[in-house]
Amino acid sequence: MMRPAEDLLERLGRIPELDIGTDVDLSRLNTFRIGGPADILVEVPTEAALSTLLFEIDRSRAPFQLLGLGSNVLVPDDGLRGVVARLVAGFKEVRTEDRRVWAGGAVTLAQIARRTAAQGLSGLEPLSGFPSTVGGAVFMNAGCYGTEIKDLLVEARVVGADGEVTVWTPEDLEPRYRSTRLQQVGGIVVSALFELVPGDAKGCLERIDELNRKRWESLPSGHPNVGSIFRNPPGDYAGRMIDECGLKGLRKGGAEISSKHGNVIVNLGDAKAADVLGLMLAARAAVKKRFDVRLEPEVVLTGELEAQWEKTVERAPQAGKARL
Repeated sequence: MMRPAEDLLERLGRIPELDIGTDVDLSRLNTFRIGGPADILVEVPTEAALSTLLFEIDRSRAPFQLLGLGSNVLVPDDGLRGVVARLVAGFKEVRTEDRRVWAGGAVTLAQIARRTAAQGLSGLEPLSGFPSTVGGAVFMNAGCYGTEIKDLLVEARVVGADGEVTVWTPEDLEPRYRSTRLQQVGGIVVSALFELVPGDAKGCLERIDELNRKRWESLPSGHPNVGSIFRNPPGDYAGRMIDECGLKGLRKGGAEISSKHGNVIVNLGDAKAADVLGLMLAARAAVKKRFDVRLEPEVVLTGELEAQWEKTVERAPQAGKARL
């Protein structure tokens, strides 16, 4: 008798256009350079293929994880069960018409910001250094230097967990700081339409370079990381709080809370996901004790890591499920 994983792999193999791999090392596909293999990794080039893929996964109830740039995820040391998907090919297209720009979900913010700036369209410059795809940016309402993706978005095309396609306006998304309703209901942003304003191309490109230089100077370099580990609580900064707790330079295994920025954890070379999670829990506990503030992850904890986090913080003294 065919095992469930083999049955799923056979059904996915019938979907045209999918590029399927098994037991694929995920540490090379994320900026932390941490994590074990994916049972099944699929590269998806079209919306039709994605809809069919999600329908099959929904029917089989297999675990599923979308992986974009891998710049905001922590992958378990044992890897991820089920299916991990990446958007490729058609999802990397960009089209411009007057002040409106359509971008596929796999286009990076850096690419679309620089491209539109060179065309004399302004608005995306502050987001040019945010390490995300367009789809990920809409999903989480990415923001930087006073600009959030919602400020420029006209609409987003979303494929739901059942494979159905819907169009979402900014109002539908209910965007807040690093948050949208998509994070509760699920769905994959496959494209987005933005409206920008005319600007001076040379000035726009110079602003991108200036803001990127400012961002790079504030973050540690030389070791793999994912940028901010925690969301900033209202009216304050997670990095400042962690610094005030004296945790900069704290190490666990091969991971370290950066001595340059308290809200960044770096991989010193052989860090495990368990090391990073341990530092996150230590930082959260210290900030809760000193400031009575519960820090919440900005990094996406995939697979078993999310359950481990929730179980630990619920068990901690005075810790609750309230999210800031």
